[in-house]
Amino acid sequence: MQLNCAILHTDRDVTGKLQEYIGKVPFLRLRGVYHDSLEALRDYYELKVELYFTGIGPADEDGIDGMEFCKLLSPPTRVIFVADNGRHAAECFRLDALDYLWGDFDFPLFSESVGKATRWFAMQGTVLDKDNVVKETPRVIYIHSDNRIVRLDLEHIHYIEGLGDYVKIYYKDLAKPVMTLCSMKYLEERLPEKEFMRVHRSFIVRKDCIDAIGRSMVVVEKRDLPIGDAYRARVKGYVSNLAVL
Repeated sequence: MQLNCAILHTDRDVTGKLQEYIGKVPFLRLRGVYHDSLEALRDYYELKVELYFTGIGPADEDGIDGMEFCKLLSPPTRVIFVADNGRHAAECFRLDALDYLWGDFDFPLFSESVGKATRWFAMQGTVLDKDNVVKETPRVIYIHSDNRIVRLDLEHIHYIEGLGDYVKIYYKDLAKPVMTLCSMKYLEERLPEKEFMRVHRSFIVRKDCIDAIGRSMVVVEKRDLPIGDAYRARVKGYVSNLAVL
């Protein structure tokens, strides 16, 4: 088994030490070193990180601390916290952390923590791909909205509307759509193709939220959304696979 891991810590001496130790473990593959939680979240799914070595504090006053970062991760990603002291240990374990390293820990102690990680993943019976790397389909996305990072479950997204440099995400049980600075192309590339379909340059729909399909529009949540000429063949291919009576 190989585990994709990453480091998120504000102390460069600590990140250097972790890099050295990770380099000694053949089944750990270091995918990124971060000093800012927002940068780590940006690359999270693309790098398919399974194990984070995470500090406690944020990079600045407006940043996300390590414990908040832990809450934003999806299963089966696990976290080993790395701190200056043991003050936050109980709180971190309540977040289901695998381990808590603190002070001037040495390589044998680091190895014990990594051993806990390998045992945890082995017990999950995680399916591996041809390169022996854990496969995971992201079930959530994280977006910036109103100076916050918002977690959205994919299954609760009904459709997405593009408005220039912004998108509106229409979400289950929310009276107003969630708006974020993002391109439609960027978002389309990060949504699973089996579940979402772009039907127009300004609209992406969740397939199981489509109520009706016409010659020039699809109906989602009682709203008629146009089918663009460039996407007509895609919609037609989707319809051809439906069991229509």
